[in-house]
Amino acid sequence: MINMSKIKEKILSLIKDLPEDTTSEEIEDLIDLLYIKKQVLEGLEDFRQDRSYSLEEMKSLSGKWKLESQKRPNDS
Repeated sequence: MINMSKIKEKILSLIKDLPEDTTSEEIEDLIDLLYIKKQVLEGLEDFRQDRSYSLEEMKSLSGKWKLESQKRPNDS
């Protein structure tokens, strides 16, 4: 299970330790990386909890989604 309080502590420490001349672009990059890491950790936890699909299940689902999208009238 993801320990969010430890992650939050690390993030706060990281922010406190940023140099004063850190640019907004660098901060945005950091936020993006944190978001990506959060998504990866959640995905790994989903996998550990067996909340994932096999390749065959995904192929079947994507085929159904494709058929459903072809049945809808164009929104243009």
